[in-house]
Order: sequence, then C-alpha cells, then structure tokens
Amino acid sequence: MTLKPDDRWQWYYDDVRDRMMLDLTEGLHFCSRFPKKMLTPDAFEPQRFCVDDAAGFFNFDEKCRAVNFSHQQRAELVLNALVASRFLKPLMPKSWHFVACHSGWQPEAGQLAEAILSDTGQPARLLVVETGSNAALCVVAQSSLELSGKRLLLGDAIKIMYDRLRPADTAGEFSLEQAG
Repeated sequence: MTLKPDDRWQWYYDDVRDRMMLDLTEGLHFCSRFPKKMLTPDAFEPQRFCVDDAAGFFNFDEKCRAVNFSHQQRAELVLNALVASRFLKPLMPKSWHFVACHSGWQPEAGQLAEAILSDTGQPARLLVVETGSNAALCVVAQSSLELSGKRLLLGDAIKIMYDRLRPADTAGEFSLEQAG
C-alpha cells in the first residue's frame, strides 16, 4: 500500500503504547519509534497533519526512492523521519561511534547519508532529517544498526557531526536487507 498525505490525518500520543502515533484514517494507525521521554511537550496534544508535514513527507519519500525499500519500509522510514523532525527533543551527537571522514559535506534534510562505524568499519545508512550548524539529526535507513552493543532499528534517531557523514552511494542497487 502506498501512502498519500491527507488533511484528515492526525498526530496523537498513545499512553498505552507510549509512542507518538499518526491516525491515517479508515482504521489505520502508524506507531512511531519514539516514546514519551523523547518527545517535546507539543506532541501530547492532538494535531492535524499540516501542509509542512506533507511537504516533509514528499521530500523524504522522494529521496528514499533511490533505495530499494518496500512500500512498507519506506513509509515507516518517512513517517519516523517526520515525527523526529516535528516532535523530537534535541539530541546530543553520538559521533564517537563513527569514523571521521572530513568530507566537507553539509547535507540537507531528506538526503541519504553514510557513516562508517568505528568498531567494525561497516557503513551505516542514514536519512538526514534536520541540519544544524555542526551536526545532523538522522534516522537509521537500514533494518538495524549495532552501536557498541546497542541495536538501533529502522527509523530510530541519532545525531551525528558533519565530519562523520558523507553522501550515500545510491547509484548501485541497494536494498534494506543488504544494509542490515
């Protein structure tokens, strides 16, 4: 099923699941990766899916088409990216997990990025959600990512300094399973 933003969609926080949710109408609900402790205070009041949300959705979705995700995986990644950009409390960078590459690259929101894990030398695929002066808020764009014993899953957020990021190589055939 392919999602298309709708002005009837509504953001809300679910106390039982302890997650930010999106009511997609017709009985469909998206459950994000983000619990209460990670959310800003405005996440706890129901809010309509707005024009800015739709613009972010299309930006993230378009960039993620370069990667061979299933419709469900791409929707999960895009919607978690929207939650992160709109409702996440500021995160501290966790750059020590990654090798400095000094590429000089300054990503834009929606771009796919890559960072090399310092303990294994393996690449990590990320979707840039927000950019700041020295670091980018990203969401994991692969099935899972091991960081010093902690497992991050598709759509989990992490902030990384620019000197650890480089543009992801999307020229070749890349699938979610290959990344994990």
